Amino acid sequence: MAYKDIIYEKADGIATITFNRPEKLNAITQLMRHEILDALRDANQDDAVRVVVFAGAGTRGFCAGADISSESTGSEGPRNLLPRDSFQEAFARIMWDLPKPTLASVNGAAAGLGMAMAVSCDIRIASTAAKFATAFSRISLVPEACMTFFLPRIIGLARAADILYTGRVVDAQEAAQMGLVNKVVPPEQLAEATGEMARTLARGAPIALQLIRRELYRGLEGTFGSQLEMELYHQKYAGLSEDSKEGPRAFREKREPLFQGR
Repeated sequence: MAYKDIIYEKADGIATITFNRPEKLNAITQLMRHEILDALRDANQDDAVRVVVFAGAGTRGFCAGADISSESTGSEGPRNLLPRDSFQEAFARIMWDLPKPTLASVNGAAAGLGMAMAVSCDIRIASTAAKFATAFSRISLVPEACMTFFLPRIIGLARAADILYTGRVVDAQEAAQMGLVNKVVPPEQLAEATGEMARTLARGAPIALQLIRRELYRGLEGTFGSQLEMELYHQKYAGLSEDSKEGPRAFREKREPLFQGR
């Protein structure tokens, strides 16, 4: 599929989805919605892809949320108030089930749906120019893409309530202090810091990383007993892989392991 509003690249085990409307702070159009989901499904199905990175083109915005100017005005007639299979639902479900680590490289404004997509990622690296905001409460709407599930689990209920109730802007420094982002770097170092993390993940043992990600996310809604059982099962499963033998072998031979995902 040829893309217009995103750039989709795959190299060295890393799939990068770049929102590509820098003149609009990478605000999301209907076309971009379709393209993001298509790229995500491709990355999910491609065994050569080991990590997925989200980024925004330009220097001013990761994603400023939905492009209101490109949205339907509602003049087409009444709509179902409980839509199914919307972009927000499809994106959230894909991100929840995706068996590969995900990384957001936040280079500017991450607002509304843009912030929701960043929050859906496992790891967030931000530039000092990054700003996070949810204005839903200010326009009588509610968060989307399951932000109300992820955000409290990342930064705590009280902080999430503060941000979501007020719709205020959180800068990069505060985001780092509250644990919303994993690392903050100067804007000119963001691409390299993101690439370094992505390469580290891509070189990791893919079977182990997939199982760890599943454990982490199932643990958000599981019990002690179910989590312990899952870990015991996964440990035995991972131990049967060729990669589980390559790790100790590389350690003995004093070299970097070469994991094949088998």
